[in-house]
Amino acid sequence: MIKKLKNTIEGSLIKWGFLEKKDDIIPYAFLAPALIILGGILFFPLVYSFVLSFFNWNMTQSGGAEFVFLDNFIKLFGNGAFWHSVRLQVLFVAISVFLELLIGLGVAMLLNHNFAGEHVVRALLLLPVFILPVVSGLTFRFMYDPQYGAINWLIGLFGFNPVPFLSKSTFAFVAIIIQDVWRMWPFMFMILYASLSSLPESPYEAAAISGATKWQVFRHVTLPMLKPSIVIAVILRIVNALKAFSEIYVMTNGGPGDATSIMSIFIYKNAFDFYEMGYSAAASYVLVAIALAFSIYLVKTQFEF
Repeated sequence: MIKKLKNTIEGSLIKWGFLEKKDDIIPYAFLAPALIILGGILFFPLVYSFVLSFFNWNMTQSGGAEFVFLDNFIKLFGNGAFWHSVRLQVLFVAISVFLELLIGLGVAMLLNHNFAGEHVVRALLLLPVFILPVVSGLTFRFMYDPQYGAINWLIGLFGFNPVPFLSKSTFAFVAIIIQDVWRMWPFMFMILYASLSSLPESPYEAAAISGATKWQVFRHVTLPMLKPSIVIAVILRIVNALKAFSEIYVMTNGGPGDATSIMSIFIYKNAFDFYEMGYSAAASYVLVAIALAFSIYLVKTQFEF
C-alpha cells in the first residue's frame, strides 16, 4: 500500500511538472520535515502578527483581543511619537548606509591591487561585521562612558572636558550612527571589492587610449559597471539597518528621552513596556512597508548616476 501511495504521489507530481522522473521525489521526501518546520517558524509569526495588527489586545487587561480592523493603523498615523520614530529611522538608515557606502567603496578602490600581506589586511578589515550587534553596542557604550571610556580619555589628552555622548540628544544619535558605520562598512567593502576584482579590463584600456583622467575613468567606467553591485549592497544594508535594535537598546534604550527611539525601539516599548500587542504589530508592518518601498524604489531607479 505504501508503494502504491508513493507511486500515486510521484505520478501526480510528474503530471503537474514538479518532478521530471520518479526518483526525484526521494531528496524532497528527506527535506520535507525540515522545510515544514522552517516554514512554520518563518511564516507563522508573520501571519499571526499581521492578523494581530487588526486587534486591540493589551496584555494587562482582561477580556482578550478585540477586533478593531484599521483602528491601530489610524491611531498609529495620528501619533506624534510614531512619526518622530519614523524620522529618526529614515535619518539613521540614510546617514549610516551612505557613509558605509562611501567608506566601503573608497577602501575597496584603495586595496584593489596586489600588495604584500593583502589577504591578512582584507581579513582583518572584515572582522567588525562578524561581531554580534549587542556586543558592538556594549563595547561602544563603555567607550563612550564620560568617566572611564576610551574616547573621553583620548579627548582628555588634548585638554578638553569629557563629552557626555549618550546623555545628550544630538550626541547620542551621532553615537549610534558611528557604531553602526564602524560595524557594517566592511559589509559594503566585501561586496564592492569582489565586484571590482571581477570587472573587465577592456573598458579601462579604451579609457587610457582616449586620455581619460582618473576621475573620468571612475565616473564613467568604474561606477556604471559597479551599479548593480551597489544597488544590491545598499538594499541589503537598508533592510538590515531597518531591523537595528539590540545595539541601540543596550547603548541608549532609545534615550535620552526619545532621541534615539527609532522604529524598532518604538515597537519594542509599545509591546513590552505598555503591552499593546496589536498596536505594536501594526507598527511593525509599517516598518516592513517602508523597507519594501525603499527596496522597490532602488531597484526601479537603479541609482541614476
